[in-house]
Amino acid sequence: MSVTDIKVYGTARDIRTSDRAEVRLKVSKWGRDWDSTHESVMAAVESIINEVKKLMADHPQGLYAPTKEQLSQKTWTDDIGTAYSESVNVAVVFSDFQVMSHWIFALSSDTTQVESINWVLSKATKKELNIALCVEAMSNARRQAETLAVAAGLTITAIQTVSDPALFATTTAIVPEPATPAPTTPADNDDEAIDITPTMIETTVRIAVHFLAEPDPEHNSFPAARRTPSPFFS
Repeated sequence: MSVTDIKVYGTARDIRTSDRAEVRLKVSKWGRDWDSTHESVMAAVESIINEVKKLMADHPQGLYAPTKEQLSQKTWTDDIGTAYSESVNVAVVFSDFQVMSHWIFALSSDTTQVESINWVLSKATKKELNIALCVEAMSNARRQAETLAVAAGLTITAIQTVSDPALFATTTAIVPEPATPAPTTPADNDDEAIDITPTMIETTVRIAVHFLAEPDPEHNSFPAARRTPSPFFS
């Protein structure tokens, strides 16, 4: 009995609110004296880290330890003399957005500004979501294959291969991420607005599945699609 190969792409899609927010801060200062400039930046960074540690103690499930991502230093000469600048990037990840908003709006240092807020899904959520979407994508592929098989007078008998979902999975934000605030001076800091509205995240899983099908002896009666028992489906 001849065997026919049927290849289909199964898809599944999910949209949900992000459950993590990575707040990126830039601590920077410039001045004519290198030592005082450096000390001001380091003191501001230490203050941020201490504040975050206190928040972590008060809200152990609300945020995670901060990370210092990058340090840059510059020296230049102008008409007055030599000038120095130093900046440090600090990132803090929050799962409690209310705690995050209170903390952001409490920042008052003239050396610190919010660079951006990156809305994402946690690793645990991604893992759970990927499993659920793979199951749904497999069901979607099965339905497509059965429809094609019945139309051709065949019946599905087995699954030959399934692609690695990682080759097809994509995750995109369907609501634009808050724009990075433009650099400001302390004088106009009060007029700056920070968008802390969580972004909706869309996750799509697409997998390629090869099914094997054989002629259906009852094809002439145009039977309804029949689901062949499979370890993946009940």
